[in-house]
Amino acid sequence: MKNIKVWMLILMVAFSNACTKDFESINTNPNRPEEVPLENVLISAISQGVRRTHGASMNMTYAGLWAQHYAKIQYIDEDWYEYRPDALTGHWDGMYTGPLADLQDIINRAPNPSNMRAAAMTMRAYYFAIMTDMWGNIPYSEALDPDRTFTPVYDSQEAVYADLIAQLKSAADMFNAGGDNLGAGDLIYGGDVTLWKKFANSVRARLLNRAKGKNAAYATELQTLLSNPANLIASNAENAKMGYPDATPGASNPIYSNKNNDGRNDHAVSKTLVDLMTGDPRLPVFADVNNAGVYVGQPNGTIEPNPFSAVSQIGTAFRNDPTNPSYLFTYAEVLFIKSEANNDKQAYLDAIAASCEQHGVAADAAFLGTAGAAYDANAARARATHKWVALFGDGCEAFSEFRRTGYPAEVVEVPRSAFPGQGVPRRFAYPTSETGNNKANLEAAIQAQGVDATGIFGNKMWWAQ
Repeated sequence: MKNIKVWMLILMVAFSNACTKDFESINTNPNRPEEVPLENVLISAISQGVRRTHGASMNMTYAGLWAQHYAKIQYIDEDWYEYRPDALTGHWDGMYTGPLADLQDIINRAPNPSNMRAAAMTMRAYYFAIMTDMWGNIPYSEALDPDRTFTPVYDSQEAVYADLIAQLKSAADMFNAGGDNLGAGDLIYGGDVTLWKKFANSVRARLLNRAKGKNAAYATELQTLLSNPANLIASNAENAKMGYPDATPGASNPIYSNKNNDGRNDHAVSKTLVDLMTGDPRLPVFADVNNAGVYVGQPNGTIEPNPFSAVSQIGTAFRNDPTNPSYLFTYAEVLFIKSEANNDKQAYLDAIAASCEQHGVAADAAFLGTAGAAYDANAARARATHKWVALFGDGCEAFSEFRRTGYPAEVVEVPRSAFPGQGVPRRFAYPTSETGNNKANLEAAIQAQGVDATGIFGNKMWWAQ
């Protein structure tokens, strides 16, 4: 009953925001009534944002596809890197005018300090991190403030990271178990602000780890965080995730909904994933067997897709369970960060075991032994590859980790790439909406990053190794 009430609130708030798609600016949402209760706004911000970042388009058709967790089995243009500008524009505009605007509204109206404000700061940083990781330089310091400007400058990724890290620390310090109640607005932890504090610190650890090679102070700050594991997500029971109540359209997992409510079946698991997971106990969770009873991944970027029945579909737990949660941050990732920061083999093995446990399977001694031997042979490759596997379902994060580390090395340019010889895409293309609304600042950002005419190639991300 509680879930039904929460999702009724989601639908009410989503309906009230349904006119946002045609805004001419990313800075304001004039149709949002000022009197909407903050917990309703938090529901909107979490549900809209997570469904987008973990859904069928941004996750499966772009980030997760280019990270080669998935492969297209029909309408395979994106698997050749022939992206649809309107889709990427929709994700950019949708994030700014939807969840980011909602969260800024909370920050503007919530008491300072308060748990509501801290939760909004945490989610705002979480989403902005995804935005800068996908696009690079983005409107940040001048964004979401229509009283300041309708043509915000694009901040460098380095500057965005610096402020996000500071904001996450402030948010973690602000959470107070004796403070205000988040109410039904908390779709992640049900109002447990102690877990919100751990989530904020864990996201900060992610960003510090990603950028530590560019700033020595970040490596020191990361070690301070890791030295007190009780301040981070410390078990699978503490994973940050958003659940879904049922199969009703709008209330089900977006990957399930894409197939079962929208009638689409454009994706299978990739050959890259299946081949790298040989002997992995998670493979039956991530993929289904084909009609011959074996696991066969679809090769990315093939000229003609295989018959649907000849390749492994996305696993039943992901594709056919409407209540399967979307994971924002897991205990396994904390352990992978610890392993990388300290060259800690045991943390790496514990991370693999935690990922298996998360998906309801056990990492047996033989499997862990094989993983351990891989670590001994090449720790960086083994760690990054297994982290990539553990991120299945979170395509944006998998795409970022691949671009940062270069692993798995098996993720390579696809046959029949629309841009042969350029490799795997390095970024999302900037939105066409900015060409008319904020052209001068957009062009300055493109030039600063060496983005070429394709829109998806150019300089590496600031944090890339």
